[in-house]
Amino acid sequence: MLGDKQQVRNCLVLMPFDSKYLEVYELVYKPVCLSNAINCYRIDEIAKPGSITRDIVEGIIDADVIIADLTSKNSNVFYELGISHSTGNKTIMTCQKGENLPFDIANYRVIFYEQSIQGAKELSEILNKAIHELLATLNQTNNPVQDVVSRRSALGFRKKLPIVKLVNIRDLNKSLIDMFRAENIVESEDLRRIDLEILSSKYNLGKAAKEKLVKIILDHDLYDDSKALQDFVIKHRIYTTKTYRELGRW
Repeated sequence: MLGDKQQVRNCLVLMPFDSKYLEVYELVYKPVCLSNAINCYRIDEIAKPGSITRDIVEGIIDADVIIADLTSKNSNVFYELGISHSTGNKTIMTCQKGENLPFDIANYRVIFYEQSIQGAKELSEILNKAIHELLATLNQTNNPVQDVVSRRSALGFRKKLPIVKLVNIRDLNKSLIDMFRAENIVESEDLRRIDLEILSSKYNLGKAAKEKLVKIILDHDLYDDSKALQDFVIKHRIYTTKTYRELGRW
């Protein structure tokens, strides 16, 4: 570990304790962190007698950076990942190539790697860049929990964000702009109350306009009736990457 004389950050690595993954930790995660003046450790290296769960929770809360290796979809790691996401925007997710991760995770950045000599080199370079980006943008959301939290007030109510803060109005075609004006849609929460099918017909929205509207709704989780949204997407054959990912929820 680094000395106490300089101000250093700590990185907690969440990963299966299986020995076959140890080389990734020893040859990639630790060296990359140390090169950035970050102490790197796994909870099994410092666990005290008593509850390891408590040690994990404390370690997650105290860590400045968290690397969550999702290889093998270990249930403990996913549990710890959920805790990590609830504590802030400080988690970097990694996984060996070939894993089929749940859609909730696939929506967010995951660094995929191969466990080989060349794979270790590539992972080291990408991870080093990811750490730099993370530390420079700690105030930006990078996981589903913080995405939702950022849109709520301190009391837990959804924040009313102006539509112009979510989308570039110049990217909208005339039919969508007319709809927004006529229906008095000026805040993000206003989109939750609209009937997509009725307004699509009323304002004669074309395929591009429908896809743009659905993308806005999905990108910012502005829907309460998942079934109605699903029916609309399927009926009008609206295809976007985000749409496909979200459909896995239904």
